[in-house]
Amino acid sequence: MQIVQSWYKERMSDSLVPLLDHLAADPPRGETAWQGWRIAPVAGGANNLLYRATGDGGDYAIKFTVRDERRRALREYTALKALRQAGLTIAPRAVWLDEARYRQPVVVQTWLEGEGLTAPPACDADWYALLEHYCAIHAVTPEHTSVDIGDAVLNLAGGAAGKRLVQEHAARLPVAAQPDSLRTVLAWIESWTPPEWDAPPRALCRVDANWRNFIRRPAGWASVDWENSGWGDPAFEIVDLITHPAYADVPVSRWEPLCADYAEMRRDTSAVQRIRTYTTIMRVWWVVRGARYLYEAPRGLDARLVSRPDDWLEDMRRKYDQFVARAEEHIAALR
Repeated sequence: MQIVQSWYKERMSDSLVPLLDHLAADPPRGETAWQGWRIAPVAGGANNLLYRATGDGGDYAIKFTVRDERRRALREYTALKALRQAGLTIAPRAVWLDEARYRQPVVVQTWLEGEGLTAPPACDADWYALLEHYCAIHAVTPEHTSVDIGDAVLNLAGGAAGKRLVQEHAARLPVAAQPDSLRTVLAWIESWTPPEWDAPPRALCRVDANWRNFIRRPAGWASVDWENSGWGDPAFEIVDLITHPAYADVPVSRWEPLCADYAEMRRDTSAVQRIRTYTTIMRVWWVVRGARYLYEAPRGLDARLVSRPDDWLEDMRRKYDQFVARAEEHIAALR
């Protein structure tokens, strides 16, 4: 087995390293051909440079990531490894990881064919398929894999931990730069006493609910973009759906049945309570995050590999107002 693995690694090195060297040295801005590879940039992300490379050597997604404390390429690589070790084919297969050779860490994975979503799910069948996908992910637990995976970038393990998370993020914003609307919701959550429960289960979490990451396939849904993944309370993933800006237009009436279905599918008796509590926390967290974006980005404190669009600031101000309105509405319902 060791001989086979060594041969495979050498073969992949001979095939991929020259390609990665080329992409790192001369990033293509449009479709191009190079030494038998067809290369196409893939737009959509701000924290990475993504390419599809197709040739006799394979069909790959190649992602150069921001170099930061998250170690995004490593997170994606290990999550994909763990899923395959668990016998799941609901994500690409990890092929290559290099955090040292290039200016940006790079992860290579197989290209995932399928029908990408063009909007949030709109029918019961699609929402159920999405829940099935999440349940498959959450079946991967620390006890069932030998892959070394860290904690998820964003997750919660109780109401008190959620309040601390909000406070920590708010502390990164100078008091003088905090809008009155932010201070109001921060004052409320400071006075709020969340429910507590026994230690929640830990499972693999995606930590990116954006519908653009999900792909319909004949055997069931799959997903891409695992650079924030890690261990955490799986119920938090449903909160990520509920509060993520990409689902802002989903009717509020959708969420209660979805939470109940998820709890039943997972046979998790405290899942609904945890989801409700985490939703309260994340409504406030998004207000904090929006205020931080508005403060940090113009000052160069939120570096990205891809430039923001010209109308970014106007769009972010609009989203911040939406975050505030949703938080205030949620708080009013709890009083």
